[in-house]
Amino acid sequence: MQMPHDLLSWLTVGSILLGGLWWVLKNTIVNSINGLRTDIAGLKNELKISNSITDNHEIRLTKLETWKHDKWEV
Repeated sequence: MQMPHDLLSWLTVGSILLGGLWWVLKNTIVNSINGLRTDIAGLKNELKISNSITDNHEIRLTKLETWKHDKWEV
């Protein structure tokens, strides 16, 4: 195989190489990052649910402690 000698040939070879590099990067790194984004979004939603459950338990415990304290105080 001969090396290209004019500008048009170098542009053709360069565009083929850049296209191949773009395809490899898109199919490896970009798809992995998109998968991580969706996983992180799902974890954020689960954390919101867990935080609301924890807040509800804290409110219930406070009510029970107040009720118990008032019950024994009288």
